[in-house]
Amino acid sequence: MKNVLYVFVIFIGIAAALFVSTIWIEMFLRIFFIPTEDPVNILVLGLDKDIGGTRRTDVILVASIDLEKKKMLLSSIPRDLMIDGKKINAYYQSEGLEKFKKRIEQLTGMSINRYFIVDYDIFKFLGDELGPIEIFVDRPMHYKDVAQNLEIDFSPGYYKMKGKELLAYLRFRKTAEGDIGRLDKQRVIIEKLAQKALQKNVFALTELYKEVKKRTEFNIEIGEVVYILSKVKNGFQIESVPFPFYIGEDGNLYIDESKIEQYRASFTTGEKKLEEKYRFYVINNTKDRTIKFGGKIENLFSSKGYKPNNIFYEGVDVNIEKNTVLILRKNEGLKKYIDKLIEDVFPQTKFEVVYVEDRIDYVSKYLSIIGELTKSGKKVVFPIDFIIVLKSDLQI
Repeated sequence: MKNVLYVFVIFIGIAAALFVSTIWIEMFLRIFFIPTEDPVNILVLGLDKDIGGTRRTDVILVASIDLEKKKMLLSSIPRDLMIDGKKINAYYQSEGLEKFKKRIEQLTGMSINRYFIVDYDIFKFLGDELGPIEIFVDRPMHYKDVAQNLEIDFSPGYYKMKGKELLAYLRFRKTAEGDIGRLDKQRVIIEKLAQKALQKNVFALTELYKEVKKRTEFNIEIGEVVYILSKVKNGFQIESVPFPFYIGEDGNLYIDESKIEQYRASFTTGEKKLEEKYRFYVINNTKDRTIKFGGKIENLFSSKGYKPNNIFYEGVDVNIEKNTVLILRKNEGLKKYIDKLIEDVFPQTKFEVVYVEDRIDYVSKYLSIIGELTKSGKKVVFPIDFIIVLKSDLQI
């Protein structure tokens, strides 16, 4: 959920590095004269050029930074959310920034004084300047749009990507959840770009900073950025607050009015009030691969309040010898959810919990699992948060 946010991270990281150099020493006194509110609420927009040169809000994020608690609450608002009969991303073009910001304030209940706007073309520039970087693609990505001169063609696996490839990867949204599903899966790209940027010397950073600044629009003072960093640099936490929506019979996204007040309360209190929903699959690789045993597994999850997206009771032909959880994205909330799930559903069973990207030996196993399932026509919907492989010693 956070690719555009991490461009902001790259920007402030570069600015902070430059700040401590003699080039920016003249700005030092400005820190003491900048009235930074607490929490600091920021609207982050990612703009994409459509056919005819129009600028649409391809990504809409709100970030609320609590300087005292050293915590950021981050929420992605679906670009296809219907508001007053139109998709919300249409209003930026027709109404302008200030009115659009007011709409976001009404949705979130927040007062937003800061904004950071970036054009998607910046990813091509950063990819060429800082790449190549190694990316693990966890799902098939195939899409072609002749009108937009856009072609995306990635099969699962590792790639070394630069500007053009990174931009294509970032723009892919042909998943079950569209923009909602793609944002968090792509954060690793921007994290790696940020790491490479901050390895540069001060002169290279100066040039990079100038170019990034040309491609962004913001109203946040550099001195204020450094002040914020100084307040939160140790023990900083980021929590994702899911936007409450539902899919209508017409296929459009609408506000879930039953949960919107809880959502707004998250920003009022600074504490997350809504929990994320995770997509996960269960693979029965035990010796008993009957429908009857699969039913027992389903009932076990259901009795503890969990609902896998699917249970493949007949298993897959992949060499995994232990009960294992394969995690497809790094997220503190997700890890806590998995730990609680295992404790609730399988309290007497040991599991190996693996972040796939960090384990080369498990990358091939994951790719084999996806290959087996998709080849045999099983219903697998991306993105996937984690996969549970059941192997032995189950207490059911």
